[in-house]
Amino acid sequence: MSGYTVIDVETTGLSPEKHDRIVEIGVVFVSHHGEIQDHWSTLVNPMRDVGPTSIHGITASDVLSAPTFQEIAPYLLHAVTGRVIVAHNASFDLRFVAHELLHAGVPLAQLPLRGLCTMHWSSTFLHAPSRQLGDCCRSCGVVLQEAHTAGADALATAGLLSYYLQRSAWQPPWTETLSESRTYAWPSYSGPYPELRFARRAEVRAARREDAWLNRIVSRMPRAADAKVDGYLAVLEKALLDKFLAEHEKEELVAVATDSGLSRGLVIDLHAGYVRAMAEVALDDGVVTDAERAELERVAQCLGLSSADVQAALDDAEAALGRGEAATALTHAGITLRAGDRVVFTGAMRRPREEWEEVCGVVGLEVGTVTKSTKVVVAADPNSLSGKAAKARSYGIPIITEDAFERILLAQADDLAAAAAH
Repeated sequence: MSGYTVIDVETTGLSPEKHDRIVEIGVVFVSHHGEIQDHWSTLVNPMRDVGPTSIHGITASDVLSAPTFQEIAPYLLHAVTGRVIVAHNASFDLRFVAHELLHAGVPLAQLPLRGLCTMHWSSTFLHAPSRQLGDCCRSCGVVLQEAHTAGADALATAGLLSYYLQRSAWQPPWTETLSESRTYAWPSYSGPYPELRFARRAEVRAARREDAWLNRIVSRMPRAADAKVDGYLAVLEKALLDKFLAEHEKEELVAVATDSGLSRGLVIDLHAGYVRAMAEVALDDGVVTDAERAELERVAQCLGLSSADVQAALDDAEAALGRGEAATALTHAGITLRAGDRVVFTGAMRRPREEWEEVCGVVGLEVGTVTKSTKVVVAADPNSLSGKAAKARSYGIPIITEDAFERILLAQADDLAAAAAH
């Protein structure tokens, strides 16, 4: 035996049998004397909705470019072969690992997978208030940073394992687990190994700058071209319905700008003009509220503009209104909801799904699955990989955030209520 492999996973839900998937995995290699030898972790693209972001902190945007489990399966198989698998609440993690390996085409002959559970052994070695990982770590001085991230949880579990080994003078009482691990018949992997690439939370988020897509637009544009802006503005206005640019919307804007031959300067001017028009709307009553300023900042960031650009837009708008000049024309490609319209929800909403469905029922909106007649899809993250979101994109149906849907309902509440009453 060559040591222990500690594993922790974050998942879309609680049951792989109900199609829940792994969205992040952490792996730590520990010697038989408790020394951490190496470790790695990565986000995993589950090819479906990511589940409860409020628990694991992972969004659909985070996993868009992450490897699938099938890509990392050969490396995970290599990491566990001939070693003792360790996890905190091992039955949970190993059920998901087994399910994912089978899904990736790895033939596991002996199920369920067995491993050493640090939660099971906690009552033997610790005096913790509960068996939860955080309480166990605090009771013996093991550092747990960034709980509910697979890499950090796996390192903390490795710390518990090291503590148990020290307390047992490196003669641990889990001889049966050691024996089972020695005899487990892991299948061999004979195919070519795909490129091993990691997608770690901090690195993914640092790389996903809000204006990165804008750089892709301007880098592909000619330095001088005729202005063909109507199509671009129409797509831009539709994309910014919820003040959020999803990845598929950015791709569409890149394609429209490229096909229309828009110049670099023109695109930046169009974005500045859009923010200027929003500033004029915000100033229409003479006051820019904190909420309006925050919305301006959010849209400007999406468009690759800065806070200084927002202030300049407000200054220009105020000066123009002071001179009595007409506001910049801005036609919003808004969503008008009518009684009987179909609305679809996808992802773990901030507000309970049942509550949203009740609200929709009161104002006469229909809630169901995605069809070509669906008016709008409301997503916890508009970059969602759920089947509903994928179908909506194929039909050209707007996908908006929960906040945007709430704003639309508030703005149209009276009209919807009147229609529902009739």
